[in-house]
Amino acid sequence: MQRRRFLGVSAAALAGTQFIRGGSAARADDAEGEDFADLRWGKLALPPSTPGYDPAGDAKTLIAATVASPAPNPIPGVQLLGSYAPGQRFVLRVPSNWNGRLVVAGTPAFRSEFANDAIWGDFVMTRGYAFASSNKGIAFSSGIEKIAASDSPGSIYPIPFDLFSLESEKIAIRLGALTPAKTSLAAWNDDLVTLIKVAKQYLVAHRHLPSHVYAVGYSNGGSQVRSLLERHPDLVDGGVDWSGVYWSPQRSLLDYLPPFLKAMPAYVASGFNDAQAAAAIEAAGFPTDRKQSTDGHQSLWFEYYAGQPSFYADLTLFAYALLIDPEATASIAAGGCTPDAKNPAGLPGTCAGTGLATPGARAAYVPSQAARNAIRGFAHSGDIGRPLLSIAGSADAFVTPHNNATAYLAAIKRAGKGNLCIQYLVDGGTHVDPLVDFGYGLRAQAPFAWAAFDQLAAVVERGVQAPGAGTQRIVTAPTDIVSR
Repeated sequence: MQRRRFLGVSAAALAGTQFIRGGSAARADDAEGEDFADLRWGKLALPPSTPGYDPAGDAKTLIAATVASPAPNPIPGVQLLGSYAPGQRFVLRVPSNWNGRLVVAGTPAFRSEFANDAIWGDFVMTRGYAFASSNKGIAFSSGIEKIAASDSPGSIYPIPFDLFSLESEKIAIRLGALTPAKTSLAAWNDDLVTLIKVAKQYLVAHRHLPSHVYAVGYSNGGSQVRSLLERHPDLVDGGVDWSGVYWSPQRSLLDYLPPFLKAMPAYVASGFNDAQAAAAIEAAGFPTDRKQSTDGHQSLWFEYYAGQPSFYADLTLFAYALLIDPEATASIAAGGCTPDAKNPAGLPGTCAGTGLATPGARAAYVPSQAARNAIRGFAHSGDIGRPLLSIAGSADAFVTPHNNATAYLAAIKRAGKGNLCIQYLVDGGTHVDPLVDFGYGLRAQAPFAWAAFDQLAAVVERGVQAPGAGTQRIVTAPTDIVSR
């Protein structure tokens, strides 16, 4: 069976006015960027790949092949690569025809500072905006290693699915957010604040103070944007959050992913026809599965379970539970996992270990009170202080709209800020745009996110009264977003 795939796995306070570069400290306002004839993704020379760090590939996994580049022509300008804390990296690009405005991007998952290049960088720079993005202080995204050779048995994810023989070969994924030290979600939010300050500092020193600053972000990058608008609205004029994760002590992905993991083995074993398993998944707030007869791509739910080598739902539950929950533990034995003989590629095997290293423990996981207390420290309140245009996909079977977009809009309205938010639910949108290349009747969300940004700029700078404040609107084309 041929299966096309993409790899979805490869996550500081301002130290005065300094940043760390090349092992030595320098003032950010003295930093010199490098001139480039073309700043576009795929055209600009980037740092070389190293284990767990793939600058070009990181961006490629987030853009659908069918989505045309928003930057068909060269974009000359300056690029600055720097760091303002150990393990932290950022990129700042200023087009030669800079329009005097700045866009900062929150970064999804545990990805690098270049992850936003294709989905955001090209789009804003072709319009003249300066663009900045960061790795959130996560030194590397992820890498694979043999379980028996790992020196981190308590923090590696043992692959329990035999897709491409990963389980048979006893392979684990090492995550930069967990090793060598954990990076907190609160620190991610602080990093976006610092990124804005550093980017503005550079622009003031080399050009002038930006007239407007916007924040954009996808997935947990969208979560960063929400937190920024709630806690530091003075730093920005507005934001766009795309499929943002909603963090609440009462309910989060730590609550709704385990029921999905628990029900999926029966659903897979039934050929994606077990009605009881499907009902349990939908009861957890998942959109109805999308099924088709295409060989290797028969269930959208399965893509997020075991159909892609990023193993989205399973790996995410493992990583974020260990990242957030002080009572969560994991230890994998050198023997690793044994494939399930009934369906080696599609069902989880039996892992030799304890805690969250075993698939059964992940499926049965319930966040501890300590985890809920930890989430309270970075939870979203909905009390935004600047306009927010929000995009989510109706078919997102990972950061599900019911548990994230809809729930966050409700929080905004409870905070009395519904007049500042417009939320668009893209009919047929799913979490990762490249999945549209597999069928399922999906729509790529990037063009909708770009339309939302244009709408945000119109609201902020031209006083456009966009319809739908405080509501969730279903859209089928990007033109449904832009006011006429």
